[in-house]
Amino acid sequence: MWTEVGKLVLFHLLLTELHCAKGTHTESECETGQFQCKNGRCIPTLWRCDDDDDCSDNSDEENCRK
Repeated sequence: MWTEVGKLVLFHLLLTELHCAKGTHTESECETGQFQCKNGRCIPTLWRCDDDDDCSDNSDEENCRK
């Protein structure tokens, strides 16, 4: 069964996908607290440098401290 936090995370992911599905984004289209991938996708800043390719182009894992 989904916890309330799990539901919120899933809802946020859905909104992020819908927002990013609109096409190529510029930096001004990413919201505060988001990282813009090289491919234009916006992801939550917390997902950057987490050893997971959230951008689908691995740009969120570049230039990370090891």
